[in-house]
Amino acid sequence: MQTGSSVDPHAQLRALYLSLLQHQEHFDEFKQLLALYSLEPEQGDDEPEEAARIRERLNDRIRAWVGGFFDGLSAIQVLQWRAIVVEERFNVSLSPWKESNVY
Repeated sequence: MQTGSSVDPHAQLRALYLSLLQHQEHFDEFKQLLALYSLEPEQGDDEPEEAARIRERLNDRIRAWVGGFFDGLSAIQVLQWRAIVVEERFNVSLSPWKESNVY
């Protein structure tokens, strides 16, 4: 059950997607901040202070873009976004075009 103060996480994600799709400058800044974020796997749950500051700045910017209703991305979520947006790593095993697009 959803309370008056909670916001549907899927609605938050949709708002972020729309903002990134509709505003090139939002996408560019999003990608730039993701590129600055660095957390090595061997650090585990110990997010470095600089990485935490970058993640907080990213979350603040997202809140500004979507009107304030955004809980914020966790360190793991930022790493996932970074892998997709910055490093352009996609889960190719799920792609139906994996074999068919080879020329």
